[in-house]
Amino acid sequence: MNTHGVVLDFGKHNGELITRVPVSYLRWMANNGTKMAEYAKAELERRGDTMPVVELSGHAIDRASLRVRKIWHETKLSDDEGLYSWLQRMTLEALEKGERLESGKIKYNRMKFVIEQGEEFPSLLSIMR
Repeated sequence: MNTHGVVLDFGKHNGELITRVPVSYLRWMANNGTKMAEYAKAELERRGDTMPVVELSGHAIDRASLRVRKIWHETKLSDDEGLYSWLQRMTLEALEKGERLESGKIKYNRMKFVIEQGEEFPSLLSIMR
């Protein structure tokens, strides 16, 4: 699909060429099934960007650094596994092995995950002990 000349007709970047839209917004468009999701995927591919395995919200990263830092240090695979990589791994493990709670949260490894499943990939919205 050719994205040259395609103009967004909605949202934050209304009126902008899709080739000038930030990657984060393209990922959002693709994951939320917007009417231009296919164009967003095509533009990501054109740029050589791949869809993330898990999208981490800024809030989730902030919460993890404050609330589950001890668990991160106890369960990281090596000293080289940073918080971001660890959160992605833990989120995928929680989706696969975690206990689903009535509140929509997932309990796994002494933590509770708030995860939203998008069209293309899951997004970690928050994490708590």
